Amino acid sequence: MPEASFADLDFKRHLKLDLFPTIWCPGCGIGTIMIELAMVLDEMGMDETNTIIVTGIGCTGRMGSYLKYESVYTLHGRTLPVAEAIKAVRPEMHVVVVAGDGDTASIGGNHLIHAIRRNASLTVLCNNNEIYGLTGGQTGPTTPTGTKTLSSPAGNPNTPINLQGLVRSSAHALYAKTTVYHQLHMRNAIREAIEHDGFSFVDITSQCIENNGRRIGFASANDMLNFYRKTYKRAAKDADHLNPFEIGILSPRPADAATTNGNGSGVTSTPERPAALPEQPTGPMASATASPGASGAIGAALPATDDEKARRRAESQERAAVMAQLSPEVKLAVAKQELTLTDALTQAGIPIPEWLRTGASAPSGAPVAPGDVQISASGQDPHTEQQPTELDAQKGEAAAEERNLIGGTQGGDAQPAAPITAHDAAPPSVPADPKEAKRAEAQRKLALMQRLPSEVKLRVAKGEIALADALREAGIDPESVG
Repeated sequence: MPEASFADLDFKRHLKLDLFPTIWCPGCGIGTIMIELAMVLDEMGMDETNTIIVTGIGCTGRMGSYLKYESVYTLHGRTLPVAEAIKAVRPEMHVVVVAGDGDTASIGGNHLIHAIRRNASLTVLCNNNEIYGLTGGQTGPTTPTGTKTLSSPAGNPNTPINLQGLVRSSAHALYAKTTVYHQLHMRNAIREAIEHDGFSFVDITSQCIENNGRRIGFASANDMLNFYRKTYKRAAKDADHLNPFEIGILSPRPADAATTNGNGSGVTSTPERPAALPEQPTGPMASATASPGASGAIGAALPATDDEKARRRAESQERAAVMAQLSPEVKLAVAKQELTLTDALTQAGIPIPEWLRTGASAPSGAPVAPGDVQISASGQDPHTEQQPTELDAQKGEAAAEERNLIGGTQGGDAQPAAPITAHDAAPPSVPADPKEAKRAEAQRKLALMQRLPSEVKLRVAKGEIALADALREAGIDPESVG
């Protein structure tokens, strides 16, 4: 794309100039990204009738306020699901997501992974200033290792997220790396990202002089731009991977290329999904191993022990003996799993053996085989609600002692009235447990102390006078507090 003079560009009609100057700090790189985006949108004929801007929380999120486009100011980290929803209901619209590195790769990292996986037809412009700028300069997901920030004064101990590896884990996504200094390259990258039919991600290194640059040694935003000029170099045109401090555009890999594992360290030939699903069974599955697949749901079974083989042999013999009592038509229905063996025996009036009565498998009213057979709890209702309870016993005792109960009927209510006998009115005895007795005595002394004047309490606490003597002087009977 050829260079053009500033006066020849008509991008200003896409900006809300009445809101200028912007809220961003002097020297911030977000304004440069907004100008370059407006230029590209103007050149491509994209306006408010066919384009929607989705922004997130943070300094970058304010960009939607200065663009004359339909824009959505979303929750923190939720730009991608909102953008996907818009694209789903209005597929003819161009949807451009503009968000910071923290919004995109931290709280929004999970959405980023699945938007890449689904190859959502979105264009993401990530303002990568390597810091949480709006909140004062805390360590973010792209902060380089060793960088000193407000939340890592000794240096960031963590490894920054590999955005290139994450995006390139999909063979269909486009990834571009650029900086705010390389403005022509940035416009080319934005244009190719918008033209790409699928997910595209433009990683734009940007300066935050106020909350990051000065703290890591830069005197001004111009110094940071000069650093980008001297440090970042263009990658080769046929490059399939960008090294650190390289800018370039990585187009999707050919269809026959192997899929990388996300960081370029190896490939796998395993397809993401089989060409076709295995044939599904028509009838009910007898076990987990009967499920579809070459080896069943659980794969190859472990070799059975001798005891297990003997148990299966005995069960098979018993089953064959029971099946021999059925008619050929019923046997065929059981073999086709149209009828269970338990139901077949019940319909034929044949006693169900004990080994077949497991849980609720035995139907109600099934004949019981002769001998000692223990029926499961699910086969018979014990009627526990009709059995005597502790409450019934208490009611009986109350009636025998002729104690009145609320309601006027002896034994007819669970709540007794106030005690009317001397035994019921007697205070509870001191617990036999020594700890309980000690605790009760401490509580009694505390209650007595509360009745003394403050100066007497102090003398008792200092040990100048015994509690009993203090009570005697105050005319308090110790026995009056039980």
